Amino acid sequence: MKKDNTAAKSFFNSKSRYIRLVIYAVLFLTFGFVLAIKERPEAVWGILLAVSVSIIEMLVIKRSQKKFIKYIADLNFCLNDNSRGTLFNYPAPLVITDMTGSITWYNDQFSKVVGEETLFGKVISDFIPEIKATKFAENEEQTHFNLTIGENHYEVWGNVAHSNNKAGSTNNLVVFYFIDKTDEINAIKLREDEKMIECVVIIDNYDEVLKETAESNHGALLSEIEQKINTWVTLGNGILKKYERDKFIAFFSHKDFEKIMGNRFSILDEVRSINHENKIPVTLSIGVGKSGEDVTENDKFAKLAIDMALGRGGDQVVIRDAVNFTFFGAKTREVEKRTKVKARVVAHALRELIDHSDKVIIMGHKNSDMDCTGAAIGLLRAVKSRGKDAFVITNSDTSNAKVLIDEFSNVSEYEEAFITAEQALNIYSQDSLVVVVDVHRPSMVECPEILKFAKNIVLIDHHRRSEDFIENAVLVYHEPYASSTCEMITEIFQYIQDGQRLTKQEAEALYAGIFMDTKGFTFKAGVRTFEAASYLRRMGVDTVNVRRLFKTDLKNYIAKADIIKSAVVYKDNIAFSYLYEECPNMTVTVAQAADELLDISDIEAAFVLAKVGNRVLISGRSLETINVQVILEKLGGGGHITIAGAQLDDVTIEEADEMLKNAIDEAISQ
Repeated sequence: MKKDNTAAKSFFNSKSRYIRLVIYAVLFLTFGFVLAIKERPEAVWGILLAVSVSIIEMLVIKRSQKKFIKYIADLNFCLNDNSRGTLFNYPAPLVITDMTGSITWYNDQFSKVVGEETLFGKVISDFIPEIKATKFAENEEQTHFNLTIGENHYEVWGNVAHSNNKAGSTNNLVVFYFIDKTDEINAIKLREDEKMIECVVIIDNYDEVLKETAESNHGALLSEIEQKINTWVTLGNGILKKYERDKFIAFFSHKDFEKIMGNRFSILDEVRSINHENKIPVTLSIGVGKSGEDVTENDKFAKLAIDMALGRGGDQVVIRDAVNFTFFGAKTREVEKRTKVKARVVAHALRELIDHSDKVIIMGHKNSDMDCTGAAIGLLRAVKSRGKDAFVITNSDTSNAKVLIDEFSNVSEYEEAFITAEQALNIYSQDSLVVVVDVHRPSMVECPEILKFAKNIVLIDHHRRSEDFIENAVLVYHEPYASSTCEMITEIFQYIQDGQRLTKQEAEALYAGIFMDTKGFTFKAGVRTFEAASYLRRMGVDTVNVRRLFKTDLKNYIAKADIIKSAVVYKDNIAFSYLYEECPNMTVTVAQAADELLDISDIEAAFVLAKVGNRVLISGRSLETINVQVILEKLGGGGHITIAGAQLDDVTIEEADEMLKNAIDEAISQ
């Protein structure tokens, strides 16, 4: 094909050769005539030289023309009878190369696409890097791909053509032709830009803020909230409608919503900064539905997003598209709801479900703790008060509340209450009620298999909602503002059966769960937390006995001291520490060490990493300024703004440490 390239270039240089021929002839003839006029003998040589050069140039031009005619004839092998006549007039860009990518032919439209006039013999990838002719030698079937050149979009088709010429050798060429898709793609983009995006906006703590604000300032406070929401919607050329006193709905076009995304939802900070002598900062939750097939699907996405935002404690934006959730904000802790109306409604609904079931199977999360186990015991008492059999799925070998389980296993009433996952599957029936406590992720429950069969599932949890959620529950009591699941169960118990009392041991189990999750009533301990604790104290709780449940042996105490001793500081205010050797009750030891690291001056958050088999446990704690839940969520964990955890499989502590630091950097940069 190099020969053919030379022929093509020779032919398209014919014009320049004619010009040179004329110039040479004129120069030499003029020179000869001048000498002839002067009767110089050299005149004959000048004229002969002019004639000789002209003859030579004419022969070269003729030869190149013959070569090009042969080249065109050889090119015909890759064209059928119909295409041969239209090759030169093909209306779209077209180029032919050899198997190395060297251009052997192209039309004017292709020349305009690449912005070059002379392309013969040049390599096509020098102009369009996406086109590799050598790839077509590997796959000789007709292939197409999309290509963007400047502002134009093309669908490029290419195929290899073979032929044996008269000399018996094989010629291979690659033909590329371009279909202009610019108008089509621009029309699709315009349609996408004009798609509607739905946003549901809720004032998280409407009642609580007004209660803590002077009545004379209510009007000014609410007016400024609405004014800021209106300004935010106007920024994106959207429309806003208020449909309840604390709820709004807004609509944006997809294109204009990019302006909203650009400022990373500063509306959350603006509303939080409103000050009309309100003791509680105002917070918003925004659920966004986008990328749905139609308006109905975007409405569904928006509702899922606002449920997720509220389930994670509010003060954040959640975007739900056709693929997943995206989160913004979540900078403040949850605001406690003072009213117990919801607890009473849930208690009555739960009572009905218990009464219509043959038995109740209760389970929490794997590696259960005091809150999980205490809540299960409290709920078990509530079920028994309705005259139904109840069982708790647990694994005492891996539980961090083994001391509590062992205590109750020695009580005759509880001897058969604690069962394994296998036993639960054997006794389960379609009329059984499954109650999940202290966890909402299907993958983290003690017996995930039972969720696949269960027809009636009740979910009671206080952790901030994650993307992985038990969706098929008939009753959900999910309150991220609650200090613990034991607090929620204590409230439910008071409404589920009139006159029913907890035993002293059961009350202490619930109290221990609250004590653990609040770190001795210091974290997330609200008014309702102390009310629940007061109720349990009236049931006979001995706080000294509860304290004994948290005692640890010397080996664990030394391990905790070693963790604290080896702590290092990251980014000036985050403590990191590590535990490489396993010890009994490792989860509790790691959590306690993370708590105590917060006592160090200038430390706002602490993370402890511990190796357990092929798994690395991460326990995170903070003083609210850093959201450990958002950080550990990036590693598949979860929890609350001040307390969170994660587990990483098949990694070393060093690898987990690097992953955690990357998650921190990403969260801080948002």
